[in-house]
Amino acid sequence: MPEPTAPAAYTREQWLAEAKRRFGPDPLDWRFACPVCGHVASARDWRAAGAPEGAVGFACVGRWLPQARDAFGTAGPGPCNYTGGGLFRLNPVTVEHDGETFQVFAFAEPETSHA
Repeated sequence: MPEPTAPAAYTREQWLAEAKRRFGPDPLDWRFACPVCGHVASARDWRAAGAPEGAVGFACVGRWLPQARDAFGTAGPGPCNYTGGGLFRLNPVTVEHDGETFQVFAFAEPETSHA
């Protein structure tokens, strides 16, 4: 299981600014870490898996992959089937927008070039 991410809170504007600072302006390049299995995926990965747009950073990309492991079963490689809307709400980041709050995954660390 990954190390827990400290809870964080943002306004929508702050969250968008942080995503752009870390990953650039293209939302498909933004990367998130599942709080249960630690799998890192970009919005592009969710799209390729056929996930709905609202699943990005809310449910592990493994929910849309045929070989996903059970989120609370035995550990193993690859993404799991965790969703932030289930019984266990472990998404560590709160985003406030228009008086509502949303719980989402933490940003992953930006990829670094190994050149």
